[in-house]
Amino acid sequence: MKRLIVLAAIIVGGCSSPPEQPILYQFFTASRLRDSTSLQNFAVVSFDPATAGTVSNFSITNVGPEQKRPLNLRALAKALDDAEAEDDALMRRKMDYQNANMDAIRRLLQAERDNQTLKGKDAEVQATWTKFREDMSQMMKKVAEAKSKFTAESKLIELSVYDPRNPVDLKKYDTELATKDITVSATVREPGGQSRKKTLIVTMQRAVLKGDREIAGRWVISGVRDAALPAGTKSSGGLEPRVLGA
Repeated sequence: MKRLIVLAAIIVGGCSSPPEQPILYQFFTASRLRDSTSLQNFAVVSFDPATAGTVSNFSITNVGPEQKRPLNLRALAKALDDAEAEDDALMRRKMDYQNANMDAIRRLLQAERDNQTLKGKDAEVQATWTKFREDMSQMMKKVAEAKSKFTAESKLIELSVYDPRNPVDLKKYDTELATKDITVSATVREPGGQSRKKTLIVTMQRAVLKGDREIAGRWVISGVRDAALPAGTKSSGGLEPRVLGA
């Protein structure tokens, strides 16, 4: 415990430290300890020791300006609600048709297994049932796409404004996402055991919700990259931050 306190004092430094220093210290410490439970309180990625290595100490060299963009979560939420309602309605129609044509559907399923051709009324039922199958498949894709879009935008927002005492319904708010990049000079012990000095770019984001009241979220770490490499490039030295929950 004493060793951890001393290390904290060395890294965090005095009271003149930038406000971003504590969350960065928590991030690199929890990543080093593989403490995903702690990380999930303030980050959506980790600095994975197995691929990226561990940060033993760092200093902030620059804090970039905040950039803001609106997120239309209400529209994405409505698209998801509409898709789910459409899916429910299609399912009800399919079940009603199935209940009204149960015997014919059993015959067509058997004919499909035996690779037989149906005629007359059974052929008509087969065509309708095939259309239901195709429509259900397309509807599943539509719902999944709408859910994916909403989840992708809302995951970080939910973490930023999370308060168990006052749960927030994101569908009722207009949302603005603020982003800033923090440049740090860090000593990184790579998985192979070598220690190198690296310049890392840590991206922080937070949400501001506007509706019946304004809610300013807390900063969340959403990305880390080696400043010497283009964004999105995987380093041969193993700098591949892990997305939590992936």
